[in-house]
Parts: sequence; C-alpha cells; structure tokens
Amino acid sequence: MKKNKLNILTLLLLIPFIGIGQIPKGHFLDADKTAERGYKVKPFKQEKEGIYHYAVLTELPFVNDCDSGLSEKEQIACAEKNLRNFIYPKIPSNIEFKGNVYIYLTVTEDSQVENVTVSSYPNSESTSELIKEALNSIEFKPGKFNGKIVKSRLWTSFTFPSSSNELFSVSLEKMKNDENPKYEDYENLIFDASQYIFSNPVYPNGTEFKSAAQIVGFWMNKDIGMGIPTFGKFFDSLTNENKQQYLYAVAMINYGLDQKLNHNRILECKPKDGQKYSEQEDVKEVQLGGAKILLEFIGDEKNNVPLSSKTKKYYKAYEKGELEEKIFE
Repeated sequence: MKKNKLNILTLLLLIPFIGIGQIPKGHFLDADKTAERGYKVKPFKQEKEGIYHYAVLTELPFVNDCDSGLSEKEQIACAEKNLRNFIYPKIPSNIEFKGNVYIYLTVTEDSQVENVTVSSYPNSESTSELIKEALNSIEFKPGKFNGKIVKSRLWTSFTFPSSSNELFSVSLEKMKNDENPKYEDYENLIFDASQYIFSNPVYPNGTEFKSAAQIVGFWMNKDIGMGIPTFGKFFDSLTNENKQQYLYAVAMINYGLDQKLNHNRILECKPKDGQKYSEQEDVKEVQLGGAKILLEFIGDEKNNVPLSSKTKKYYKAYEKGELEEKIFE
C-alpha cells in the first residue's frame, strides 16, 4: 500500500463516520428484537418506560468502583469495565470459544434480570448459553436515579481469548503511553480490535468502537510485517462516504492476522522480484479474504453500512460463490 493512501485512510479513521450509525447525543444503540434491524436508537432516559441507561444512573445495580460525579462518557467506560469484571469470574475458565460476545440486559426494580440479549461473533449458541447461565448466577441490586429505584439498562462485551482481558479503551490508553511500542507486543490486541469492529453494528459514538478503531489505525502507517494491498477494481468500487475503503483495509488486516495467529501462515504481501505485485498469490488471497469479511458485514443491514450500487454487484457475486472471479476478472 502506498504511504499516502495509508495516511488518508488513517485520517478518515479520525473523522466521525458520515451518514452511517449516527447516534444523537444522549442516546445509545440498544438490542431490540422488535426493531427491523434488531437494534434501535434509544434515549438514555426512557422515563415513560422507567428505564435508565447506565450512563445516567446515580447508583449502578452491581458492585463497582466508579466514582460519583462522573460525566456520562466517563461513567460509560467505568460501568462497562466493572460489569465485565463482575460477570467474568462466573464464566467457565475452560471456554474454547474464539471471538467476541456482546451482552445487553435490564435489571428491574426488584433486582431481577430481564430482556437479555447475548450475541457472539462468530455465532456460537453454546457460548451465548454459558454467558446467560453466568448472568443467572449473579446477584444484582436495584439501580438508582437521583435516589429513586429504577430499571437499569446495561451493556458490556468480552473477547475470547483476550490478549489483555480488559476493555479496548483501557488497552488503547496503555498503548498510547508506551514510549516504544513494538508491533509484536500488540498484534493480538490489533486482531481482537479488528474482530470487534466486524462483530457489531457500526457505532461511531461508542467508547469501545472508537477505541478499537484507533488501535487498528495506530498501526496502519507502521511496519506490521505485512502489506495492505488497497488497490484494484473492488477497492475502487467502495466509497469512503460510508468508510467502506477504511473497513476493507481493516478486513484485510483481520484476515492476515487470523492466518498468522490461528493458522501459522505469514502472508507478507510485499513486492517480490520478478513478480507483478497485483498477481502475487499472497496479495490476491488477502484481498479476497478481506473482501469476504467486508461483504458479509455490510451485507447485513443491521450493521449500519449501506451497500452502494457498485458494491451490491460484488455482494451478489459473493452470495453466488463467484466473488473471486468477479474481483480478479
């Protein structure tokens, strides 16, 4: 990948996602089975229903070390971290699942857990059931808003196996504070972050989504042991109005790291003497593998990334099993 193109993609990372996943201030993206896409934007305070998002609660419904008087942003990060640590000990230590799990739940006024949604990527019903069993074994307490007991809407996430066993926002700060960060020390974290980006609807205002994107973006202009071949007809068909080109670069990083970490294969995607770069086997494999990840993601409407007319042609080819021929024709 040319350095100037990498710089452009990294710059795009720092600009809010335009036209997709725009969440109004004071609202959040909630799992909702009644919604057309499975998710719905809801206000932090749903006073008619008596439901309050954890960002605005004055007392969280579980044991935590969050200080009082935090801003909404600070309370979101602290609550997600504490809820994760609250649930984690109840999950079997021998879990073999590799991927990400997302949990939405409501704690009622009498401390009961209801409206639980557990989603995993890759999809794993057994893992989701283990998480639900863990929730059933936990004792919550009533959440409060200004001294009044209310229903509390909570969310957190897990990565298995996790390179750090902590939230991406925490890992990002540690990485930023590393005076001499070495790629080999962070490649598991980068892979986890890229998995996260393709595991849930695009939510640019979300603390963990932004942190995961920044973790990947931090390394885009650095030597990560593999090139990112952002060129070709498929790449040109993508629009950065919806950050599709950026997501494609992340998808190729995800594919390359998956091959390295989980299959012991190194796909360098670096120019080789006597070969045309665009025709190298490793380059074509990474482009195709990344394209499949991206198309599967944006082909699902709930992920908040619209398909352009050009991209739809490639998505149809992907559905028919003809993507390779379409990309390299």
